[in-house]
Amino acid sequence: MIKNILIKVSGDVIEKKEVLNFIRKKARENYVVVICGAGTKIGKVFDKKGCKIKFNEHGRVTETFKERQIVRDVLEDEQRKLQDRLIGTGVSVIIPIIKLGSVLCHINGDAYVKAGYLGFDEMYVFTLRDRIKGKEKIFNGFSKVKVIGV
Repeated sequence: MIKNILIKVSGDVIEKKEVLNFIRKKARENYVVVICGAGTKIGKVFDKKGCKIKFNEHGRVTETFKERQIVRDVLEDEQRKLQDRLIGTGVSVIIPIIKLGSVLCHINGDAYVKAGYLGFDEMYVFTLRDRIKGKEKIFNGFSKVKVIGV
């Protein structure tokens, strides 16, 4: 039976061979959707462009259209790179952004995982090893979500 599998990949581990191999293996017999992150890279671009970096309980705060465009551009670049690495696998690579009317709304990738909870059979979140405990806290009560540190 084909399973629906959601995999969220932190931008900090997106190029790791073990992550890519895991995605490819899961995609052999399942429908796989990957959410790509890029938080660290977004932060670096914000610094470079002189944008203030602020967070609240929902994630990074963007106060201007320019900031939302930066987030979108960085995420789309990561999406393109990951799609290129996964050509021929059938994997759908998405970014955590929705458009409500004409407003770009980036969504914290972890919140995006939670939003898909009822539709997926298996869910994985790849992050850096030193962030495992924090991610496990975020996904407490979401038993399908497995946090994997690399």
